[in-house]
Amino acid sequence: MESFRKIAKFEKKKTEKQKPSPHLHSPNHLLADELSVKLNDKKHFAFYLKMAVLYNHDYLRSLAGQIMENKNAKTPGRLFAYLIKKNNQEKRELT
Repeated sequence: MESFRKIAKFEKKKTEKQKPSPHLHSPNHLLADELSVKLNDKKHFAFYLKMAVLYNHDYLRSLAGQIMENKNAKTPGRLFAYLIKKNNQEKRELT
């Protein structure tokens, strides 16, 4: 009977809604957190925050989605930074 109580407590904790972090107070912060979690690169949160300030959020989400679909990417955060840099170079060449 004790084990059923433990399971019930675990399920309750699992289904409870997590509190949003008080540090994520703007859309840019939320996007930066989303990207750093998806790309498994929490250490470079500041980089993602800077990208969220500079670029369109839809573009960044699209880019992250493409990276997540690519199963060959060993370091998705590094690939994300490379693709941003490549996009900037292409824009400069057109100008």
